[in-house]
Amino acid sequence: MSCTLGTRLGCILATASLAFAPLSPAQDTPLGVVLQANLAHVRQSALTEGASIFAGEEISTDVGGSADIRIGDSRFSLAASSQGRFYPAHAGAAKGSVAELSIGTLTFRRDNADSVEVVTSDVRIAPQGDAPATGQVTIFSPCKISVTAITGDLTVIAGAETHNVAEKESFEVLPQQSVISVANFVSPDDPAYHQSHTHKACTTPRQSNGTSQFTKIGIIAGAAGAAAAVLLLAHGGSKSGSNNGGGGGGGVESPDKP
Repeated sequence: MSCTLGTRLGCILATASLAFAPLSPAQDTPLGVVLQANLAHVRQSALTEGASIFAGEEISTDVGGSADIRIGDSRFSLAASSQGRFYPAHAGAAKGSVAELSIGTLTFRRDNADSVEVVTSDVRIAPQGDAPATGQVTIFSPCKISVTAITGDLTVIAGAETHNVAEKESFEVLPQQSVISVANFVSPDDPAYHQSHTHKACTTPRQSNGTSQFTKIGIIAGAAGAAAAVLLLAHGGSKSGSNNGGGGGGGVESPDKP
């Protein structure tokens, strides 16, 4: 840095601020690790087994692809043609994660008392209590989402309406508003989350249940797919026995975080 006599004090202060500026743990600490990846990407680069996942990175899968991720004691599986981002749980939660699903299908499994939440089109899905739980969320359109409780019960919040999805039940959720025109991606738990995008009113017709945003569509609708998802997550968990904590040991790092 070149400083004249008149700007010397400013240069000293600027240099000091850089020297003592704190690093952001959310940006520099791995959030999770990839257990399995096939035709999957982190941003524009191929996603590989053992890679570290950092908060806010875009994880996507191609047609026929998949990605299994461990964050803490929880597992997440993106099905083919899906896209999502992962963040640490809000400051009030001792341990856990938030997944934001933009496209496709996400299956999650919580084994312990980690805080786990899935957010899609401003609909929030979380296991009830501290018991183990497995759920699946699919976006058919920004105004049509399905939520399945494979094991354990789930709490689903859509606007001002809260609904319990009991174990082995599957519900269609019709949000009143969808998320469009995302300006920048931030955690759904960030106070500025709703300022990071705009909303559009959903005009999807309500069904026979009147004004409710929830319609029961069966007992484990698509049970074969749900069972396959559970097996996939279980397989992923068996590969992570020696990996404890947030990141993944000596795996390949994200291209953006060497």
